[in-house]
Amino acid sequence: MNTIRKVLIATAFSASVAGALTGAALSGETQELDNAAACATAHWPMIPAECIEGGPDRDVRFATANLGNAMQERFEIAFQ
Repeated sequence: MNTIRKVLIATAFSASVAGALTGAALSGETQELDNAAACATAHWPMIPAECIEGGPDRDVRFATANLGNAMQERFEIAFQ
C-alpha cells in the first residue's frame, strides 16, 4: 500500500511540474497573419475569397455547368 501511495504522489508531482513548465513556455499570445501570409499558405479548396484576384467578396463559390457541344458529345458517348 505504501508503494502505491509513493507512485501516485510521484505521478501527481511530475504532472504538476509538467503543467507548470508547459504554462510557462506557452505565453498565450496569438499572432494574426496578414493577408499576404494567409494567401501564401492557403491550400485548395480552402482558399479565402480575399486571395482570389477579381473574385467576389463572399466565401461561397459557384460551379457552373456550362457544357459545350464537345463536352456534351463526350458525355453521350461515355454513358451509352
